[in-house]
Amino acid sequence: MSGMSNFDIAAIVYELKPFVEGAWIRNIYQFNEIFLFKLRSPRYGNVSLLVELGRRIHLTWYQRPKPRLPSNFCMTLRKYLRNRRILGIHQYDFDRLVIIDVGLPENKYSLIIEFFGDGNIILLDPEGKIFIARHYLKMKDRDIVPRKEFQFPPMRGVDPHNVDYEWLKSVFSTSETDVVRTIARNLNIGGEYAEELCFRAEVDKNAPASSVSSQELEKIVCVIKSLMESLERGEFAPGIVFKNSEMISAVPFQLKVFEKMQFRKFDSFNQAADEFYSASEVFEAEKKVSETHETEVDRYKRMLEEQKAKIAKMEFSEKKYRKQGDLIYANLHLVTELLETIVSARQKNHPWSEIEEKIRAASDRIPSAKIFRELKPKSAKLVITIDGENIELDYRKSAVENANTFYEQAKKAALKAEGAKKAIEKTLKLIEAAAKEVPPEEIAPTKLVKRRKKKWYEAFRWFTSSEGVLVLGGKDVKTNTILYNKYMDPNDIFMHADYRGAPVVIIKKSEKPVSDITLREAAQFAVSFSSAWKSGWGQADVYWVNPDQVSQTPPSGEYLERGSFMIRGQRNYIKGNTLKLAVGFIESNGDILPICGPPRAIENQTKNFIIIKPGATPKGKLAKQIKYLLLKKAPPETKEKVNALSVSEIENILPPGGGDISQNS
Repeated sequence: MSGMSNFDIAAIVYELKPFVEGAWIRNIYQFNEIFLFKLRSPRYGNVSLLVELGRRIHLTWYQRPKPRLPSNFCMTLRKYLRNRRILGIHQYDFDRLVIIDVGLPENKYSLIIEFFGDGNIILLDPEGKIFIARHYLKMKDRDIVPRKEFQFPPMRGVDPHNVDYEWLKSVFSTSETDVVRTIARNLNIGGEYAEELCFRAEVDKNAPASSVSSQELEKIVCVIKSLMESLERGEFAPGIVFKNSEMISAVPFQLKVFEKMQFRKFDSFNQAADEFYSASEVFEAEKKVSETHETEVDRYKRMLEEQKAKIAKMEFSEKKYRKQGDLIYANLHLVTELLETIVSARQKNHPWSEIEEKIRAASDRIPSAKIFRELKPKSAKLVITIDGENIELDYRKSAVENANTFYEQAKKAALKAEGAKKAIEKTLKLIEAAAKEVPPEEIAPTKLVKRRKKKWYEAFRWFTSSEGVLVLGGKDVKTNTILYNKYMDPNDIFMHADYRGAPVVIIKKSEKPVSDITLREAAQFAVSFSSAWKSGWGQADVYWVNPDQVSQTPPSGEYLERGSFMIRGQRNYIKGNTLKLAVGFIESNGDILPICGPPRAIENQTKNFIIIKPGATPKGKLAKQIKYLLLKKAPPETKEKVNALSVSEIENILPPGGGDISQNS
């Protein structure tokens, strides 16, 4: 699949500006030639910018599994770009090249991203010199090497912004090819948009460029200017084009060349590009896995053929050696006589040539001489022929010893053939297993799941009680205060504890009065997310009051510590609350939502949960164990989405400190 054209990149950059400019780079991840920039935008919050060298740039709403270890190149990008602010993003000379400036205006780094050829990503230092590049190259017109001043590639055609009638007329009049190729080559806009210009200008794309009339040239110029004005004003109608239900292109506005095809509209070109290229990414990854899988089957099949050939060879050798041994025994007297003649002659110092000459001369009258074929003194071999079979003997051994040597060789060949037959049985099983399925660990990384939009209450600890009441808890002093100031209503219930490190818990008002069941569940929730968990307590107490009893303003002359609350009137204590939680997941609007709360409440919402208690397992390791167990419990239709849950998502909903999985899980 081809990458973005310069029209596409212009539209993408136009849309990216409000999201990217002014954003802080939180982190950078690399997946071969794909780079993911995690940004924090003052206006839009967390934003993910995806760059694939030589192909695309756009925001992405899909989650990708993080690589285990970053490459050295990625580490360098992190070192110099992370926690720095993006000053600007722009397209260079309407080319397939994007520049992102990062840092301070007086000390900025520039990230050059090239989308032509195989693509490249180059980091320039504040002096404009190449600091590091994904690919170092030496070319005819420029070099990409460290510490050298960066040179932009030469223009591939004219910027469409600068096209006028006179220029177009001179190009067309000297062209030796058709209209569409002339436009594509001289404007460097690619075949798709070259065809669109022809279509809109009502000019035959296959006509010789030199035959185009002045009126048609004027139309082409007008169409170019119209398209460029649409880009400059951001007048987009983005979408994906389908042909026979297959996605074939993502475009910033509807193209007339595709008007007879199915078109799916999107709110932004970034969304359309993300959907189009991410689907392609999955397809190509699955294809790669499939090819790897097929290669594995082919490898086993080649192995099978080699094993079959080996068996045939060994069986042939066994028959040959056994036959030669049998022929020696069948003609033992003749073979013995010939061997003794040769040995005797050598003991009398007769030269080899003389011995061979005398044996050949006697072949018409001495039977043993008739079986002689040749002597090989250098290798101590005697070649005889019996019943048309050439047999190579060691003349230093007797006839019986030579025969036994052949029988031993026949036995070894038979054993090797037997071993190869057993190996074939194993190979056939390997082929069968490999043909049946691709290992799940190879399939999993190819699946992309869209990042879900979080609910407002996920900024806090939360759960829904068995009776359907929303219960919120603070994560720290800041969120405790936010809950109190912004989200506590007069009819809610405020829950807290007398010891340090306890969260503020708010039981939200509902149509029915809050029952003892919800109060008990909220109390267990409150103690489990308090410092009592980290301390390893088994039980703890909490109290609840009405909102009008709570204040953060101390009486005159008294001091109230930051994050503390003043409680007036009677406190209603709930004692002996067990520190125990359930971690599971529920489906919400097609998404998988990780949840953590009192076991009774969680059990009421899902069968897929794990019970945890205070313990020594580090939080990160515990989150991995929980994900593994939840994945095992997940029904087949949700496994893919559960697998897409990151360990950090699970870790974020766990109480502070370590923990252990309960044996009851």
